[in-house]
Amino acid sequence: MSSNSIEIKKTYDIKVAEVDDGAIESLDSVEKGFDITLDDDLIAVEDGDLVLSKKIHLINDALDEIGFTWYHAQLFCIAGFGYSVDSQMAMIQSAVKTYVDYQMKGGGYPVATEIFYGGLIAGSIIFGFGADLIGRKLAFNSSLLLSSTFGFFTGGTSSYSMYSIFMFLSTVAAGGNLATDVAVFMEYLPSKYQYLNTSMAAWWGVGQTIASLISWAFIPNNSCSSGKDCPSELNRGWRYCWYTNSGIVMGAALIRLFVLNLDETPKFLVSTGRDAEAYESIMKIARKYNRNCSLTLEKLKECGEIEPTYYDSKKINSPKEAIKELWKTTCVNVKILFSTKLVTRSTILIIISWAFIGISYSVFYNFLYIYIASHGGSTGDTPYLVYRNSTLANFVGIFGPILGGFLIMIPKVGRRGTMIFGALSGMAILFGYTTVRTPSGDAGFGSATYFFINIYYACLYAYTPEVFPTRARATGVALCLVADRIAGSFAPVTYWYGEMSGSSVPIWVCGAIIGCLAILAFFMPFEPGKKRSV
Repeated sequence: MSSNSIEIKKTYDIKVAEVDDGAIESLDSVEKGFDITLDDDLIAVEDGDLVLSKKIHLINDALDEIGFTWYHAQLFCIAGFGYSVDSQMAMIQSAVKTYVDYQMKGGGYPVATEIFYGGLIAGSIIFGFGADLIGRKLAFNSSLLLSSTFGFFTGGTSSYSMYSIFMFLSTVAAGGNLATDVAVFMEYLPSKYQYLNTSMAAWWGVGQTIASLISWAFIPNNSCSSGKDCPSELNRGWRYCWYTNSGIVMGAALIRLFVLNLDETPKFLVSTGRDAEAYESIMKIARKYNRNCSLTLEKLKECGEIEPTYYDSKKINSPKEAIKELWKTTCVNVKILFSTKLVTRSTILIIISWAFIGISYSVFYNFLYIYIASHGGSTGDTPYLVYRNSTLANFVGIFGPILGGFLIMIPKVGRRGTMIFGALSGMAILFGYTTVRTPSGDAGFGSATYFFINIYYACLYAYTPEVFPTRARATGVALCLVADRIAGSFAPVTYWYGEMSGSSVPIWVCGAIIGCLAILAFFMPFEPGKKRSV
């Protein structure tokens, strides 16, 4: 037993010894009759609830016994497409904003971009917190459907105010979707395949490539060249982009509803005291794919009862009471993220990491081309070259998360080592990007940047839900996304400032911040590669 043992008195009296990677050196319950060994699980991230830890352990055993099935393959694709939608939305908005301004606004400060970030922040809060309150299933199934529906309306608007409103609503749903995708996939995944959490971020590059191809197909030949005379009949390209993208997202939404037919995740169910539903959710997969599963409902119930800290709609009698209980449960979930010293340290470092990557990544790419132009370079003035380079870079970015998935499986590298590698290599490439003066240089450095930055991004996306407690997993992810998007919302301000002043300071500061992400990763206390996620 190490010297930093602590005693937790909650449902049971237990001794927990925390080591540097967040593993448990020993866990001895004084409750007789339990012979469950929890050494395989990352229970150091939980808030001392031994009952929940034992139930999660049984769920993990059952998932490992069933193994990887066609259901998991489907979930990898359709949950991964949530990454795609989030990145598609960002790329489409970025690609069409100039031509929307030509037709409806006439230039000036990029208001729509700020509204876009506002939608992402609102979606992260609504869907992220909601997924821990009422379950992952509703958020997962509704987000893409709502995003595509409002996306169609966005493409049909005829005024800047209506464009901003419907774009905001579409973005709320898309941003909320990202808060649940990784959590849903991870809570069904056998521990042997946890590397797929990182590789799933390859869908981010797929989405960016799709958006670049859509923009490349419609904008060059269906858009105005300036805002002086830009009627709608000569400027249909941005509408075609919204319609096409929304159609693709609608297709994914219908697949979620009618093909995948997702059940509520078993880990969420046991965390809210619904053992019978959790058992049935797992056995449904085992029966469908003819896999052995020794889990029984009796084993789950023998672990004890979960403390009633969760939101239960059956006990609500009025809207006022519902709001009160929702707020109370949300506060409890947030407190869980700071329940111990190790969990608090982990939560703070992760949130700071998301804020750093949000501000640096967004500002760098908004400001980069201003910097290059002000130093005598040109990355291509024609729409063809712009969209060609963007498509190439985003396509190469697909393979960054795939490499990241392999790197995390190397014992001496793991999640933290992969993030350190991705951050430092990304910083080096971004600083090198400032030497670009030609379209071919832009294509090469752009591709390398997306590749290495996506290694870091993919690992951070997967690591974040892995080290948050089960009850507050979606809440934690939501807080991280909010930090990311609040920081990213400063990008238009910097863009506007840079365009006016031509200063080169922001680009060097942002590159340095990306390098600092490696330091934050080094001090993160947990290494999920050594334990099963809870």
